[in-house]
Amino acid sequence: MSVRVQDVIDALEDFAPLPLQESYDNAGLQVGLTEAEVSGALLCLDVTEEVIREAMELGCNMIVSHHPLIFHGLKHLTDADVVQRCVRMAVQNDIAIYSAHTNLDAAVDGVNYMMAERLGLVDVVLLQPRQVAVGIGQSAHTVQAGSGVIGYLPEGEDSLAFLQRVKQAFGVECLMHNELLARPIESVAICGGAGDFLLDEAVRAGTIRASNTRWIYSIQL
Repeated sequence: MSVRVQDVIDALEDFAPLPLQESYDNAGLQVGLTEAEVSGALLCLDVTEEVIREAMELGCNMIVSHHPLIFHGLKHLTDADVVQRCVRMAVQNDIAIYSAHTNLDAAVDGVNYMMAERLGLVDVVLLQPRQVAVGIGQSAHTVQAGSGVIGYLPEGEDSLAFLQRVKQAFGVECLMHNELLARPIESVAICGGAGDFLLDEAVRAGTIRASNTRWIYSIQL
């Protein structure tokens, strides 16, 4: 059975509807025709010329990225910058590009939940839950979303042990973090992206959930 670009879009947006995205974002179909048959899809974080070449080599005519290739309207389509070059390259080679960004961050079981799972957190809940209307007409309904999540380690651990947990979970060599805490890390707030706007909410949520004092650690991958 053939799969169209629109079929892939429908599956992605069933999980992470576009109305969940932030107002500044530009998630959704970036380049391509919805009725084109999909030969294969390549997943990536950012769309670059190298990624498009890799898709061509693998026989994939669709790219699904996290960060949108096009954030702002294009006034020109030349070779002046990487965005314009990528758009031209995709069009010339009939490659569709779709991006699921802050809508995927905000979705239940989306990016933040997957990060929490990697860290082995339990009792994970949305940090700043909200109801978002999706659909139109008689099919309109609301779904729950949130800008971040908060979860809890099965047992408290010291700062260095927690940092090692993060490095191992995400396969990174270096972390940027605040001053090491003298008390055990027990509750962890997560935001896939810039999360400074959630700091007060994270501290409040950790305090309400705690039967004793719990600490929320700030790290940047």
